[in-house]
Amino acid sequence: MSQQFELLTESPGQWTSASYVIPEIQKKEIKPFVVLSLKELEGNPDSRTSSLTNSNKYSAVREVVRHVARSRSATKEPWCATDVRNFLENLKFSPECAEELTTLLCTDKIYDNIPRHLRMKPGLVSIQWKIDLSLCQNNIEAENANPERCKEITQRDTHIILILKLTDGQTKTYRLSIAKFHELRYVIASALKSMIVLEKRKCMRQD
Repeated sequence: MSQQFELLTESPGQWTSASYVIPEIQKKEIKPFVVLSLKELEGNPDSRTSSLTNSNKYSAVREVVRHVARSRSATKEPWCATDVRNFLENLKFSPECAEELTTLLCTDKIYDNIPRHLRMKPGLVSIQWKIDLSLCQNNIEAENANPERCKEITQRDTHIILILKLTDGQTKTYRLSIAKFHELRYVIASALKSMIVLEKRKCMRQD
């Protein structure tokens, strides 16, 4: 698997809803949808967008254009047409639609007027977290639990709320169980440890 193909396919779950309409898209719809998508991403939406009768198809193409535009910033080389075509065919675009869309997406100049924050994958501005005891408190009261049972309910029903602010202005909120929160902490700690090890290698030093 090439690096570019891996980059394009790193989040397969995001295409679940689009996969239902993508097979219905026709070749003649590809270019108009791409043009409308680019105008919207550039901050100059076309008035025709609001009156589209096939809005689900347009939304699917727009998501593909946005995804490819953002992923473009992560690779220095021009898009490999084969990788882009394989990515699109994996999404269930017909071969002729995949070919048409590949030709457009591999033309770097189409991304020139898209704002920088939309041409890059969003980064993390800040992260906040808080402990949510509401569920366990309600369950303790409902059961009129004894001290031992209170501990069990608290361990089971306490959640951690994570609030992430991203560079593209979005705010993402996640609700994790204590077990999942500790699992996340472990993954992050392991990644940081691996980064420290890599930084100590001679090949990573800039002398």
